[in-house]
Amino acid sequence: MSQIAFKFRQMVQKMWFLPAAFSLVAVLTVVIAFVMSGLVPDKLPFTLSSEAVESILTVLASSLLTVAVFSLSTIVSALSSASASTTPRAVPLIVGDRSAQTSISVFIGAFLFSIVGIIGLSANIYSEAGRLLLFAVTLAVVVLVVAALIRWIGQMSSIGRVAETVSKAGTATEKAFRTVPGDGLLGCRPLSGKPSGEPIFSRKTGYVQHIDLSRLQELAHEHELLISITARPGAYAAPDRPLVLVAGTLEDDMADRLASAFTVGAGRTFDSDPRFGLIVLAEIGSKALSPGINDPGTAIAVVSTLVRVLAERPVEDSELKYERLLVAPLDPDDLMADSFRPIARDGAGSIEVMLRMITGLKTLAHCRPEMEEAARGMIADALERGLTAMSAKSDQAALKAAAKLA
Repeated sequence: MSQIAFKFRQMVQKMWFLPAAFSLVAVLTVVIAFVMSGLVPDKLPFTLSSEAVESILTVLASSLLTVAVFSLSTIVSALSSASASTTPRAVPLIVGDRSAQTSISVFIGAFLFSIVGIIGLSANIYSEAGRLLLFAVTLAVVVLVVAALIRWIGQMSSIGRVAETVSKAGTATEKAFRTVPGDGLLGCRPLSGKPSGEPIFSRKTGYVQHIDLSRLQELAHEHELLISITARPGAYAAPDRPLVLVAGTLEDDMADRLASAFTVGAGRTFDSDPRFGLIVLAEIGSKALSPGINDPGTAIAVVSTLVRVLAERPVEDSELKYERLLVAPLDPDDLMADSFRPIARDGAGSIEVMLRMITGLKTLAHCRPEMEEAARGMIADALERGLTAMSAKSDQAALKAAAKLA
């Protein structure tokens, strides 16, 4: 994916994009109705008064403004609830929810359509054929609004809820693993051992959100370079942390050109950073185990989601596309630490959570051979934390029995 495509994708996921697009379509619809009216004969079998169409548009305009404001306030409440009960890192998943954006966009777009239609009727710019076309479009808009209202009623019952947020975080992580399958080589050659070469540093401080691999490959092929990527998507970037190490002769402006292939932002994204999705899920489970919330059931649900995501992630790496680029594979120990260490730390005193986590780790060790060693190491870590935190001998015995089967 190029940088332009990545930035466009980020823009599309913004809360304002879809309402703006629907509003533009609404205005264009009214304009098209006016233009097409000149192509239709004025003498029609029946006519429609301007007041009849205007009354319908007035009802839509007055009611949909209230509905749109109410819908936006519901979204704001859902964002606050998700941030307080789960983690602020999960908020972009709710903001980027396409179904919620579509409903609000229909309300705002229909409101703007009604306003523009009323203005046109008041200015008498529509002929009889134009009013008839505008009336037909208005009926279609009413159908869309009713459908959006019905869909929005169903969405309000789940948006911002903990279970729904966990589900969205799991889905986003699965999608990221499909983008970065297998060992996460990103279509590059695997980097083994310590990389060497001339370091190229970031011009900004933040997190790597995207790498234009095609651009790096093109530069490497053109100037006969071998590039070792040391900052994957999600890595912290700073002027003293190299993005890549380059073997070959660098021209004067080559460092800037290579650094510009990296998109560095203030926060991490889910798109091609599966570790971030695991971290968000772990944060939700960890927060559920805090004394103020004390919800081990949510932590257990998070553990189940983490096990499912890791067990079902694609095995095969993407095909080799960039033979002059090298990148280190994903480390199973890092995946284990991102997923389960926060829950093992904060849930060490809960026998229910620890037993469920050990069971899940045993499943991963069984079905994913490449993660077996890391999973067994996490079981040992969980056992140590649990024995330290649990005072009841029966809980300690149950934990030891569960860990021995691993």
